[in-house]
Amino acid sequence: MRLLILLFIFFISGCVQQSAEQRTKEFYQKYLNAYADSTSEIKDDSSVSREYIAVDTTRRLTEIHAIREQEITGADYFTYTQDYAPEWIPLLKVGQAQDFMGGKVVDVWLGIEGAKHIKIEAYLRREDKKWKIYRVRNASGNTEQYIFDDRAIALAKAYAATISTE
Repeated sequence: MRLLILLFIFFISGCVQQSAEQRTKEFYQKYLNAYADSTSEIKDDSSVSREYIAVDTTRRLTEIHAIREQEITGADYFTYTQDYAPEWIPLLKVGQAQDFMGGKVVDVWLGIEGAKHIKIEAYLRREDKKWKIYRVRNASGNTEQYIFDDRAIALAKAYAATISTE
């Protein structure tokens, strides 16, 4: 009987945790609404960022965004777009999570003009007992913004320093 009670408690506690798919969908619903509304853009230190994005990813994006004229993130990191229209938000689709190196990868289709989609991959890992996004890749364009490239960041900082002295 005790074993059944323990199994039931274990099962219930597992159900309370949000899945990687749920966390990804919830993040993108909040993020796209804020991103489409240019007056309330989500900042690197926002509560949404702290809730859904891994700490080292947030830290790295903050560092990159502080560099003048950097070209590491040529588009928004989480959407791979320059801007976003509110009417595209209902086209959001989130796929099933797949295991990836101890974490999960979730396919995300973001609506774009003409009722089309761009496919991105959101990579998640457990942090503070929650699934958090640590990497995003543009699967449609087979591109990635390498925010963890220390050499590229050092070069961008060096270039920014030359601009500010001119």
